[in-house]
Amino acid sequence: IYLFITFLIKPTDPLDTTDPTDPTDPPLLLERFSESTYYSKDIMNSFFFIETHNKTDGKLTYKNAFLEWLVGFTDGEGNFNIKLTGLVENTFQNVQFTFQIGLHIDDIETLQYIKDNLLCGHISKSGNRVNYFVNDINSLINVIIPVFTNFSLNSSKFHHFMLFKKAVLSTKNKFHLSNQGKLDILKLKKEMQNMSGRWVPDSIKSIKITKYWLAGFIDAEGTFSTSRYVPRLRLENHVKELELYNKIKEFLALHNIQANVVLTMPRVYNIHSNATIVLEVNKIGHLISYLIPLMEQDKPILKTLKKDFLLWKELVKIYYNGYHTTTEGKRIFDFIKLHMNKYRLSTNSDLFIEKILCVGVTPSFQREIKDLIVKLYLTDSPYIIKEGVRYYRETNKLVSEAVNITAIDLENNISVYQSMSDCAKSLKISRKKIKECVTNGTSYKGYQFVLN
Repeated sequence: IYLFITFLIKPTDPLDTTDPTDPTDPPLLLERFSESTYYSKDIMNSFFFIETHNKTDGKLTYKNAFLEWLVGFTDGEGNFNIKLTGLVENTFQNVQFTFQIGLHIDDIETLQYIKDNLLCGHISKSGNRVNYFVNDINSLINVIIPVFTNFSLNSSKFHHFMLFKKAVLSTKNKFHLSNQGKLDILKLKKEMQNMSGRWVPDSIKSIKITKYWLAGFIDAEGTFSTSRYVPRLRLENHVKELELYNKIKEFLALHNIQANVVLTMPRVYNIHSNATIVLEVNKIGHLISYLIPLMEQDKPILKTLKKDFLLWKELVKIYYNGYHTTTEGKRIFDFIKLHMNKYRLSTNSDLFIEKILCVGVTPSFQREIKDLIVKLYLTDSPYIIKEGVRYYRETNKLVSEAVNITAIDLENNISVYQSMSDCAKSLKISRKKIKECVTNGTSYKGYQFVLN
């Protein structure tokens, strides 16, 4: 009955803007045209990921955007596990293979979204946690293995998957039931355990960052937050993912987004602490001109962090226009933050109420937040923007910020600096004089200056 219903009814997605009546407009996620194809043993090596408009050939069609997002999300939150029971020396009685993603109970819709589009697995709740499991062998062989074979993981979980895949595929001819098969599975499981916490260099060449993969990874590992009213996107992970974070930095640079990657050492007072890698994007010009459009263009599917992202965009706008320097702007800014990240979780209601009392926000303020934002934007902003550059209103004074600046000499030689301070230090010209040149369009000592 389940198979028949899922054959007739394709799950809908609020991000899907395709026209189901148009044969030239394929669906956002998947179409399933044949039950027999879904369980075909040859599906992994045939047409599993070929997009087609022909609805008579019985092909299962996935849209790359969803799968790339799923792989990125799995790089952050997913796990591949081998569980053995009846383990005695070099043999065991039973083995269970599981692909699993665990989230906070408030994010159950994300797991339902994944389940609806993969058409396999089940969801279970435990306390304030919710888990998506795929552990039936047909779904693992015909869905999970092909997905992560055709769309490679980029993190250290790539190696876990490759070992997991070998173990799962050994069941196709029941080899796993033989003594040698069991011994092989034991070795694969041990290798997975030994690999935890370390990076395997040979996978660096296989790292491929795409917009949809990055959206999924941000959904799993990212936070849209602020530091002293400065908006930022922040990703933090174990130091073993250093090469991955460098690749993310390179990808962002291709889209004119400058990211900082910082290595932090273990805390000396915590023996369980590990070295971590942090990637942060906090230049306001890059956030508003490049990062936000990148996350919105073609709907890259921000699921778990969608609410945080939408509120964070308001913080970016408030900061960009300088409203955070006003009393009312700060008040609204602080309140928006109370609906993001850990404060939005239902299990942190006590923390939310405590913070509300600290910032002095009243219930009426909570109800009128949208109206207050509109009223705030109707007032003159402290900053005005001229050709992409921020100035204090009614002055020619630039708003101090870290910006790329280009210096062009009389022979049209171009030098690009990461900040005005770097430029001033290199050319031995004061920041004040460089600002005057930028504002007035004049040159000094044979140099013209352009803000990027």
